[in-house]
Amino acid sequence: MRELIKKWTVIAAVSVVVTVVATEWMSGTPWPLLILRSGLALGIIVLAGWCASLVLMRTALRRYYEQRRTAEIESRPRSQR
Repeated sequence: MRELIKKWTVIAAVSVVVTVVATEWMSGTPWPLLILRSGLALGIIVLAGWCASLVLMRTALRRYYEQRRTAEIESRPRSQR
C-alpha cells in the first residue's frame, strides 16, 4: 500500500509540475518565477504524499499491535485474565 501511495504521489507531482509550467509559460512568466512556482507546487504534493504515508503507517502499526494484544489475551489461561 505504501508503494501505491508513492507511485500516485509521483504521478500527481509530475502532472502538477507540467500543468504549472504550461500555464505559466503560456502567460509569459519569467523563467526564475516559473521554476520557483513549479518547485513550490512539487514540494506541496510531495509533502501531502509523505503525510499520507505516515498516516498509513500509523494505522498499520496500530492494527498490528491491537491484533498482537488480542492474541496474547486469548492465549493466557483464564485464571490470569
